[in-house]
Amino acid sequence: MDLPEIFASPESLRAAFENGLDRLLDDEAPGPFILVLANSLFDEKIFNKFKHRLAEKFDQVKQDYSIRLGQGKQLTGAADDILVLLKLIAMGFESLSTTEYRQTENWALQFNQLRSLRPKRMSGETISSLLQDFDEMAFHFNKSFLDKEVFWSGDIAGTRLKLLYNKFPFATLHGLLVPEPEKNHPQFLKPDMHNYIRSLCRQLGENIANIGLAYNAYGAGASINHLHFQTFCMQYPLPLLHDHWRHNGGSTPYPVSCKVFENNDRSWAYINNLHQNNIAYNIIYLPEIIIILPRQFQGNYNIPDWTENFAWNELCGGITTFNQDDFHGLEDEIITSALSALNLSNF
Repeated sequence: MDLPEIFASPESLRAAFENGLDRLLDDEAPGPFILVLANSLFDEKIFNKFKHRLAEKFDQVKQDYSIRLGQGKQLTGAADDILVLLKLIAMGFESLSTTEYRQTENWALQFNQLRSLRPKRMSGETISSLLQDFDEMAFHFNKSFLDKEVFWSGDIAGTRLKLLYNKFPFATLHGLLVPEPEKNHPQFLKPDMHNYIRSLCRQLGENIANIGLAYNAYGAGASINHLHFQTFCMQYPLPLLHDHWRHNGGSTPYPVSCKVFENNDRSWAYINNLHQNNIAYNIIYLPEIIIILPRQFQGNYNIPDWTENFAWNELCGGITTFNQDDFHGLEDEIITSALSALNLSNF
């Protein structure tokens, strides 16, 4: 399959990513400003590039909100965005920090201040079925106000794709890839799409070696019931890729069931079995392998107060924390125990 220029190299992808943020920073709506701020604070290089413009924009928003509220006028923008901005104003620009990282023996932690402000949507709901019909009235990727957040769209191998920014990222160059957006597919994987994404990832990997795509099944951390995959570039290998884990040939059992496949048909047969048994799961597509993690449905385990939820990144050992005490104080054994609560030994 022929790839667009944006995917020709890591540099091309980053340039398109940053150029889109540059464009969004000129937008007057609160949503784009929050998106640029969160993506900048996640990546220190981007933050240094936009810091002064972000600070000026922050002061403008603060002044505008103060005047409007003082005059008894309505604040403009989506309710979620208004709430986030009010929290940011209360915090102050100078108190905002870029993402910090720390490694324990087995896990990778990050202190991601802005993601703590993210609206939960359905990621905090109790769900017990993999399939739920698409709901036109619910949040989905065809909402007109999200058009600004698309930084690339086009056709690859006959499939229409839309790539949006992740508004509150926890991975490098974090995107949301929506295939055939106009068809309103629910977040339920079918064999043709599984094969397509696998093929796409392999092709992308020829130009961008550290790229990956992730899938949260409905009930496994997906916050939107509209078919999508998360795109990311790894700064370091995901913790579940470490050699000492049993699924990679080592001797240490991973706390969550983990299956690694190189073959499309075998991986789909496994996914189909999960579907037939109504088992929630997460998938990581890497250029050379497919990793599938069956797990408990959200709502069937206790979420520790040091994290938001357990989706693909958490099951891969990437733990996002929202305060400095948790970031510095979490111990390896506590994380291992929390992940073990999601384990399904029979799968």
